[in-house]
Amino acid sequence: MPKVLKSYGTQGAVVTNLCSGDDWDFDANEPVFIAFDELPVPFFIESIQPKGGRTIVKFEDIDTLESAESLVGREITFAPADEEEEDETDLIGRTVRDAATGKPVGKIVQWFDFSGNLCIEVEHEGRKAMLPLHEDLIKKVSAEGIWLTIPEGLL
Repeated sequence: MPKVLKSYGTQGAVVTNLCSGDDWDFDANEPVFIAFDELPVPFFIESIQPKGGRTIVKFEDIDTLESAESLVGREITFAPADEEEEDETDLIGRTVRDAATGKPVGKIVQWFDFSGNLCIEVEHEGRKAMLPLHEDLIKKVSAEGIWLTIPEGLL
C-alpha cells in the first residue's frame, strides 16, 4: 500500500513509497485519499517526481513542514474505501446513531437526492425525520450503521 514516509524540505513536499514501477491506475486530475480518523480526505497532487526508487509528492494546500509532517505514516489510496461501488440503496435499513452520544436515533427507511444534496429519512420515535447526509456530518460508517452529527432541532 502506498504510504507517506517522511516530509521533504520545508515547502510541504513528502516522500512516498510510490515508485514508477507501481501500478498507477489513477487520474492525476483526480484526488488521492489519505485517512484521518478513519475518514478519507481528498488531496490533489500539485507535482510528483521520482527520486531514487521513491517519489516526492507535493500536494495542493500542503505548504509547510508542519502540515507535511501531519501526513507522515498515513496510507495513500486512489479511491476512498467507503465509495467502493456502494450506492445509496445500501443505506436503507442501517441504524443512524448520534455521533455525540452514540445512542441510536433510528433506522434509515429512504434516501433522497435534492440536486446533489443527499438526505435520509429515519424512523425516530414513531415518526419519520429527514436528516442531511453531508460528509461534514458523517463521523463513522460501518455495515451496522452511521454515526452522524445531527443538527439541533431536526429530531
